[in-house]
Amino acid sequence: MAKALTTGDPCRAATLAQQLQRETLASINSGRVPGPFQEHLASAATDLVSRIQCVPAAKPQVNGKHKSRDKKRKDEEND
Repeated sequence: MAKALTTGDPCRAATLAQQLQRETLASINSGRVPGPFQEHLASAATDLVSRIQCVPAAKPQVNGKHKSRDKKRKDEEND
């Protein structure tokens, strides 16, 4: 997760955090985590998931579409 965040891949980090949360809950539910630690561990995993936001990079706009629209406006203004 840390590597994904530091290399600018928050969506990968979010996926890894969600996987960690699922594995944490599975470990708790199967009894592999002692009772006194269960609540704190589950809370920490949930908190981690909530802190990592996946914001996909915006796709670049095709300049040709905007240029033709702007050119059409300029042509109309010149008429």
